[in-house]
Amino acid sequence: MISAEFRGGAELEELWVWSMPALMIASSLGCIWFRRRRRSGEIRRQLEERHLQQVVSVSIQHQRQEHQTHAAPPVPHSSSYIVPRGAYVGCKVEDDDQMIDWAEISVEDDTLLKESCTAETYFQMKLNWLEAQLRKLHHVDDRPIGVEVDRNDLFYDSFRAFTRLSGEQLRSPLELKFKKEDGRDDGGLTRHWFMLISREVTNPEYGLFSPLGKNRAYQINPISKHQPHHLEYFRFIGRVWAKAVFDGFLVESHFVSTIYKYLMGKDITPSDLGVVDNTYYASLQWILENDIEHAELDLTFVVDEEEFGEATQVDLKEGGSEVAVTNENKDEYVHLICMQRLVNSIKPQLDALKEGFYDIMPQDILSRFSEEELELVLCGLPEIDIEDWKNNCDYKAGYKNTDQIIRWYWEILADWDQEMRARLLQFVTGTSKVPTGGFANLYGATGPRKFQIVRVVNTARLPQANTCFNELLLPPYSSKERLAHCLTMSLYDGGDVFGLR
Repeated sequence: MISAEFRGGAELEELWVWSMPALMIASSLGCIWFRRRRRSGEIRRQLEERHLQQVVSVSIQHQRQEHQTHAAPPVPHSSSYIVPRGAYVGCKVEDDDQMIDWAEISVEDDTLLKESCTAETYFQMKLNWLEAQLRKLHHVDDRPIGVEVDRNDLFYDSFRAFTRLSGEQLRSPLELKFKKEDGRDDGGLTRHWFMLISREVTNPEYGLFSPLGKNRAYQINPISKHQPHHLEYFRFIGRVWAKAVFDGFLVESHFVSTIYKYLMGKDITPSDLGVVDNTYYASLQWILENDIEHAELDLTFVVDEEEFGEATQVDLKEGGSEVAVTNENKDEYVHLICMQRLVNSIKPQLDALKEGFYDIMPQDILSRFSEEELELVLCGLPEIDIEDWKNNCDYKAGYKNTDQIIRWYWEILADWDQEMRARLLQFVTGTSKVPTGGFANLYGATGPRKFQIVRVVNTARLPQANTCFNELLLPPYSSKERLAHCLTMSLYDGGDVFGLR
């Protein structure tokens, strides 16, 4: 007989045997549930991390877009400086009229507008419009065009460089380098090159231009036609002048007004001859105002022209040598003789100059400008105003406008003539010309930048300049006499050579 105790143990053992599979299944299910829960947690964390990354990325993108919306146009990454016409100027326009679209305004409205404001305001409104139009054609990502020239062969080196480039390429910024010099072009070298090349093209050695009068305006030399490649040279000069307008740089040499009128397609009249040759024009005026038939001048429709000491007769119209000038046709005679002197004798050169000019400049953009206004755009103000200079000068590195050395500086400049002032301006800014609008409109490497006088401590050295930023590095000399002497020495001792500092 089996005892109850043994029988109870057997029952427990049997129960254990039967319960083991259930326990193992439950345990397996528990492990599976735990692993799944842990895996689900990992997936959830990964999803949360990805969502966070997306949120951060979107936030950064929104910040960048907002910054781009409110920021000024970006600085070009491919060029070391911004040309004046391409610079963003955050200035306010005082009234809506100053942003008139001159391409749309009628001639009648133009006349009314001109009569309703001062000449300076009227010109400034047109200049604002011109700069706005040209700024649209400059692109911040344009790669600069490298131009390396030799000072001793400036004309031909520059000519060869421009000849290799198309008009579209020449709308990109220039990056000038002078051979055997270490200067880096942040705008100052380009300004300086425009000054030098605009002087060089009028060099008598090339025979391209002739000076007229005491103001040294230049007219195309008729005998330039005997210069080999002369038409290519005039096309090059037209491109240089156009590049100056397009980028906002200034040139040194002034042309006679008839050249500007021809460039803009304006009518040339007999009165324009008075600018070129006032004595000859006065004799033509006498013909118009008097009875020439009783004066027995025996004039015919021909004009005498001289080349290399030999005089030749040119017919003003077909069979002109057989047509006598009378009171009835003398107006025609005066008109034809003026056109011969001003246009026909140099027409191929004028056409080449015009072709080169509009190879870069958009057609008709200057049509509303007068020849005097175009000269201001190209050459800047005719004189240097000391008060304007002083009122638009900044002082750095410890200098103040009340310092004794600064007072001496302005006293010296007030005593100097225009030539010496121009030399100093050239020494510091790279050009001897003041832009239209005065010293407030000076430009540096990154946009508008006033003339600046910077204090340096070494009084044993001469004044130096950083032309790309319009900076005069001026030591605090002990006397006015020493300041004047050191300034003069700087202007005449290597003032045109560029280096790095």
